Amino acid sequence: MIWLRRIALALAVLAGAMGLGWAMTPAGTGSALWVIVSLLAGREPLPFAPAVDQRRTEWTVEGRTRQGDIWLRQDGWERASLILVPGASKAGRDDSRLMLMARLLAETGFRVIVPELPGMEKLHVLPDHPRAIADAVRVATDRIDPAARQVGIGAVSYSLVPSIRAALEPDIAADVQGIFALGGFYDAEAVIRFFTTGAYRGPLDESWQFQPPNAGGIWVFLDANLDRLSDPADRGLLGIMAQRRLTDPSAPLDDLAAGLGPEGRALFGLIRNDDPDAVGEFIAALPAPLREAIAALSLADLDLSGLSASVTLVHSRHDGTVPYTESESLIEALPPGQGHLVLLDDLSHADIGSLSVKDAFSLWGAALRLMQFRQDAG
Repeated sequence: MIWLRRIALALAVLAGAMGLGWAMTPAGTGSALWVIVSLLAGREPLPFAPAVDQRRTEWTVEGRTRQGDIWLRQDGWERASLILVPGASKAGRDDSRLMLMARLLAETGFRVIVPELPGMEKLHVLPDHPRAIADAVRVATDRIDPAARQVGIGAVSYSLVPSIRAALEPDIAADVQGIFALGGFYDAEAVIRFFTTGAYRGPLDESWQFQPPNAGGIWVFLDANLDRLSDPADRGLLGIMAQRRLTDPSAPLDDLAAGLGPEGRALFGLIRNDDPDAVGEFIAALPAPLREAIAALSLADLDLSGLSASVTLVHSRHDGTVPYTESESLIEALPPGQGHLVLLDDLSHADIGSLSVKDAFSLWGAALRLMQFRQDAG
């Protein structure tokens, strides 16, 4: 059976970890191994996995009613809470990858709270999203077993930005002890630069590095932001462009570009630009709603010195959607010693379901940090 092969591979990971001394950490070793084994095994629960309930619910904080899911072991055993924030996916909190992580974390003793963030399925990070995440933290601190009051936030890709902003909200800042993120980013302009030109660089790099980006990334971004253009003709033409290129990366566009108005030409100019040093000028020429949306997707304008939570980031060196240097830049912006980065090789952006055995070995350290965080709640 395939799960037996996966378990054998995961045990090999553990054996290697013992050789490095990682298995001698004071707590969480067994749970970290459980997470790695489960990820390698795939979608179905492992034999003897504790039963987990997913409950659709809603909560009200200071008159604000939110919807979401709570995942918890049926035996009620919980050691900490984790707010698991959906990334940019059309399925939202029903995304199969997110649900897999929610179940695994609940199996290991987390009360997992997944808030609904309307608009995230369209790649829209809205002004209310940080507050919605902060309200989920309030739910965790109100309802969790008093003996296990640790609260963390888990974020995927785009959702890291509102998660960090939420952790800076004055009423919950002291309650968030840890942030764990997969494939997140620091500067939205840098991500757009990578989408359009393939150029990226780390916080200490002087010259550009280049890597072929995911060919569809910029067209997904464009399609998600068409409603921020005021001219319906521009929205229609650019929408056709996006669908053409998402179907065929070499599809012609000039016939459509000829009909664009001023706003459409500004956005099309950004998309067609191949000069990494000119990206800032093209963004500055965009309509105000688009510039504001890009700013909302960025952490580069924030002072992160007031962030009290520790931050653990996981990123792939060959990520074709968000370059790994974005996680390096975020670590650099945090107070010294407050961030930890785990770099993987084969992961496909934020798809933890694509985990390879090689990356499972690297992910071991991050899993231990997460389980140590849970254990500290006891």
